Amino acid sequence: MSRKRVKHKKKIKENLQILIGKVDMAADGYGFFIPDDPKEKDVFIPKNKLNGASHKDKVKVTIEYFRGKKEARVVEILERGYSKIVGRVEKSRFFAYVIPFVKRFGFDIYIPKKYSEDLKDDDVVICEITKYQEKSKNPEGKIIKILGNLNDKGIENEIVIEKYEIRREFPKSVKKNLSRDSFELFKNPGKRTDFRDLFTVTIDGETARDFDDAISIHRLENGYKLFVHIADVSHFVRPDSRLDKEAYRRGTSIYFPEFAIPMLPEELSNDLCSLRPGEDRLTITAEIDYDEKGNRVNANFYQSVIKSDYRLTYNYVNDIIEGIEKTDDKRLLNLIDAGLSLLDKLMQRRKNDGMIDFDLPEVEFYFDENGDMVDIKPLERKISHRLIEFFMIEANEAVAEFLEKAYDRGMYRVHGFPDPEKLQEFVTICHLYGIELGELVVDDPKSIQLLSEKISNSKFSYLLSSMLVRTMQKAIYSPDNTGHFGLSSTCYTHFTSPIRRYPDLVVHRLLKKKLFGYFFDFDEDYLDATAINSSRMEQMAEEAEREIHLYKKLKFLQSHIDATFDAFINRLTPNGIFIYLEKFLLTGFISIENMLDDEYYYLDNQNMFIGKRKKKRLKLGDRISVKLSRVNYDHLEADFFLV
Repeated sequence: MSRKRVKHKKKIKENLQILIGKVDMAADGYGFFIPDDPKEKDVFIPKNKLNGASHKDKVKVTIEYFRGKKEARVVEILERGYSKIVGRVEKSRFFAYVIPFVKRFGFDIYIPKKYSEDLKDDDVVICEITKYQEKSKNPEGKIIKILGNLNDKGIENEIVIEKYEIRREFPKSVKKNLSRDSFELFKNPGKRTDFRDLFTVTIDGETARDFDDAISIHRLENGYKLFVHIADVSHFVRPDSRLDKEAYRRGTSIYFPEFAIPMLPEELSNDLCSLRPGEDRLTITAEIDYDEKGNRVNANFYQSVIKSDYRLTYNYVNDIIEGIEKTDDKRLLNLIDAGLSLLDKLMQRRKNDGMIDFDLPEVEFYFDENGDMVDIKPLERKISHRLIEFFMIEANEAVAEFLEKAYDRGMYRVHGFPDPEKLQEFVTICHLYGIELGELVVDDPKSIQLLSEKISNSKFSYLLSSMLVRTMQKAIYSPDNTGHFGLSSTCYTHFTSPIRRYPDLVVHRLLKKKLFGYFFDFDEDYLDATAINSSRMEQMAEEAEREIHLYKKLKFLQSHIDATFDAFINRLTPNGIFIYLEKFLLTGFISIENMLDDEYYYLDNQNMFIGKRKKKRLKLGDRISVKLSRVNYDHLEADFFLV
């Protein structure tokens, strides 16, 4: 090699950009580099440039170009993303493998004979990684705990709890601190405005146990007066106490279909802080005045005490609205009547402002007295849900506007503009579904609102609405107010759920410090760290809840393996059909081998399958009947037969 070439090669190496960040693996073996520096964009990592890195590893990369496209090459693994992993055992005569319940980890873990003798097929285990993958060798590990077997009742709960390292039990020091202080604090509420004579109700789901918000409402001559009463958790959870530090670590309550893992111990979440009917409870009250058009004209805040008159459910309130249920309590009828009247004006006002209504359905799981799942149904969102939802949005916004005037920095709920590239991809997908959309203005909520309304009126409403949500940035917590795009709000926070969300507790403290002399010593670093931790824990909780729901759906399907289900086709590929089961809000796959009623071939130019003998056509949006073929719990996927 000539001296000239050597110098040229050295010059290229010197110019390589070096970055630090994390690996986000895809199931197919390649990955993406997520830089620590938010100014840098994500970069593709091909398989041959991972150099032993796996999902969530912290790495150092160089940025290279291949055929004009940017790629990252891992040059050093700084920190492993997993030191232990939850998985399923596959046993052989002389050794075993653990198949991780992390699809993107990318490797099965080899368990030597000395660690595998007591294992059985489909044991669910926690495996410690003792040696990481290199070249053609799989990682090695040893078993530190057997959680049970894949066929055990409720094993899916254990898998998700261990996989996401969710803290179930509260430390003894926290419980000791709680039992010593809480009832004493309840007896000493401090100066409070007495709202016990106000007619007040809570409205929650049928199975709710912690009631952290209540409402009172009056119709006035030229408007309305709304009271939103929120449990005064900050009175019991003092800054820097053991209880506070534990709540900070958890960040949020997590909801499994059969139970909740609360942010606060049950003595608070289900008792002293829960706004139970007929009992005195300490609250922070937002009193909000409206004109006859539903415009907010004034807001005041109180350290208060209330006594809820009723614990109502969404279903019961909705039945009263629809005339199915009757009540002789005129106070309740007046509250519902005034509430509906104000709600109508709030919904119209927010629609005019450009609020995007992502009314995505959820599923409800039904269990018998033995804890066995007996059914899954989509949760129907009713006007009673809207009533509470919009009143809470109003209270959150009123508090945010007060905090913005009171402090240089606070704790806000912010939501940025959608990603233009993802939005354009979504428009292309809508075109495939036969939905034509006009020109979109990315930074205008009204433009996205019209798009949302258009797809909500189509038969693919839930599917496309879910896709539209994925084009949006995630809402996060921030000490700096940058507005909330989805709500078309210039100033928004979370104030209404301090029993289950740590940022709401911080907002209460900020409010009380300014108005009521509450001691809360904080600095810039605290607000930054709290916002980051709360956003991270919220995302973890959402992933865990989504995953446990998926496990439950698959378990239910497997227990009804002979049943026939309705579905529609939501995507076609040469290898088969992706389907959507509306009853379960679940996506599945029918391989071409499982299309048994004919021999099908795929017409790429028409995006459809056609049967050779019967000439039956299968295309996007077609309604079909399916049966379960198999469930893959490793990847949380379901395959089906075409019936």
